[in-house]
Amino acid sequence: MDGPTGGPRVLILEDEAIIAMDVEGILTDAGFDVMATVASCAAAMDWLVADRVDVALLDLDLLDGSSDLVARRLNDLGIPFVVFSGSSQKNETIHPVFLTGGWLEKPSPAERIVAAVRQAVLPEPVA
Repeated sequence: MDGPTGGPRVLILEDEAIIAMDVEGILTDAGFDVMATVASCAAAMDWLVADRVDVALLDLDLLDGSSDLVARRLNDLGIPFVVFSGSSQKNETIHPVFLTGGWLEKPSPAERIVAAVRQAVLPEPVA
């Protein structure tokens, strides 16, 4: 599935405006269609009622708390996601649903962000 410009459609969940704008630009420049950027779990859940994307990039904690409910909803819908967080994947307090997606620690260079999102939406075939 492709968006209006022909690239995979992305939903970004990020509550830090400067990071959200930076990631939007990085993914747009790489050919992705950023369909929405939301800062809260409630907004993401509302958006997913009527809209779909090919992949999501989500922070663990948004304005209204942990995004674990959103990650579970993405899994239910069959939408792959990449966690983009300042927390380590090895942190024992992280909800297990986050481990079902890709993982990228903040900060990360543009190339790694693009590669992680691309890998989530277009996984390499198993040889």
